[in-house]
Amino acid sequence: MRKILPFFMSTLLVIFVASYWVLNYTGNNADLADGKTYVITVENGMTAADIANMLHKQKLIKRPESFRLEARFMGLEGKLQAGSYEIEAGKSNGEIIDILARGQVKTVSFTVPEGYTVEKTAAKLAAEGLGDAEKFKEAARNYTPYKYMETNNADVKYKAEGFIFPSTYQFNDSMTEKDMLAMMVREFNTQINHEKIGEAAEKTKMSIHDIVTIASMVELEAVFKEEQPRIAGVFLRRLQIYMPIQSDTTIQYILGGEQKAEITIADTRIENPYNTYVNSGLPPGPVGSPGMDAIKAVLNPENTDYLYFVAEKDGHHRFTRTYEEHLQAIEDIHGPQ
Repeated sequence: MRKILPFFMSTLLVIFVASYWVLNYTGNNADLADGKTYVITVENGMTAADIANMLHKQKLIKRPESFRLEARFMGLEGKLQAGSYEIEAGKSNGEIIDILARGQVKTVSFTVPEGYTVEKTAAKLAAEGLGDAEKFKEAARNYTPYKYMETNNADVKYKAEGFIFPSTYQFNDSMTEKDMLAMMVREFNTQINHEKIGEAAEKTKMSIHDIVTIASMVELEAVFKEEQPRIAGVFLRRLQIYMPIQSDTTIQYILGGEQKAEITIADTRIENPYNTYVNSGLPPGPVGSPGMDAIKAVLNPENTDYLYFVAEKDGHHRFTRTYEEHLQAIEDIHGPQ
């Protein structure tokens, strides 16, 4: 045994060193570098051998056998994940295996602007070639992963409306429309938890759903963020005295499509639960996705005795206390009506 053991250990050492040398020698693809990055797609069900052959055809690795051997040596042969990847030519087998095992897939940026509705977000996804608008809208119809999103109001078309957080997201090719929606709504939940919006809402005795509904109108009314607390104050004061909110944003929501340049008297008479000109109280739900500033404005509104406001030509608003003052402000800005 004393003679066999050193021989056995030496043999193992030689095999280990030889294997390490072979893997490094055959797995070095530096001479394939051409300064380009290639997109490769690993489909569900592909084996390490399938992936190795695909990489070889793309001229990203020299020998499929060495790729498989190294994946096995790293203990990752069965852990290469499906998805689309950006692989720079010249990367070693080990580097490529690491990318595939970690699922470091190719991503595409997508931005949801503040105030966007479910339908506008769906249209933007489709326009950028990232998803199907109808599938996204269908996913948003009854998606309520968090209790504060739930509503029994049958007039709410999309229960996810208002809860898609305005931000920039990184999507990958394997994501479905519902996956994208889930990421956006999860970000909303992350943000309101971070800002302790639930605790603040309890102090106001309003639900998160109602706060988001008011914030969605504030977001769309205010061109300048500094006006958001005052606009929120006007809306809340109207609610306190049972006066219709009369926000054009709700009429735009009813009309859908591109924003109308000017709301007409006829528009304000449309029979619809979202019409805040003819219905008192809040609309059935949010009319867009408010940003965090608008949500905070509702929670910390300006204590004001203003009841009216009208947009100036530069986007700022003129606030007034009486209807007569409001009519005069309209005439001053837009001329005799």
